[in-house]
Amino acid sequence: MMSIFSPAPHIERLPEGQIDSTYKRLRKEVFAGTFIGYATFYLIRQNFSLAVPYMIAEYGYTKADLGIVMTLLSVAYGISKFVMGNASDRSNPKYFSTVGLLLSALVMLLFGTLPGVLSSIPIMCVLAFLNGWFQGMGYPPYAKNMVTWFS
Repeated sequence: MMSIFSPAPHIERLPEGQIDSTYKRLRKEVFAGTFIGYATFYLIRQNFSLAVPYMIAEYGYTKADLGIVMTLLSVAYGISKFVMGNASDRSNPKYFSTVGLLLSALVMLLFGTLPGVLSSIPIMCVLAFLNGWFQGMGYPPYAKNMVTWFS
């Protein structure tokens, strides 16, 4: 399992005549993948904010109750960006960001599908913290990709 996080293997240098055209194409692909991937991370991170008015009306929570949940997500996200940034520097960014995105999406699916989650602030706090932690696996590998391909 952990071998997928190993750095990408070294590849041989392309012939001089192919470098410019191949790298231009690959840079566009990397940029598009980074843009779509990070936009997806962002949408998953902002889902909870969109559900707050519904949860206040439906479950009778206060803004302070749900603010605690959102604060835990932000704190976990901040800590995770630092920790996961160090881990992603020693890994294959393609797999690292994909695993983070899948785990973050899974946590948000659990928010909506597990019975009793929306009626318990402590359970929402745990899931929000996990979501924030997995969200921190997004930016560092994308930044590494951008530096690698565009510097």
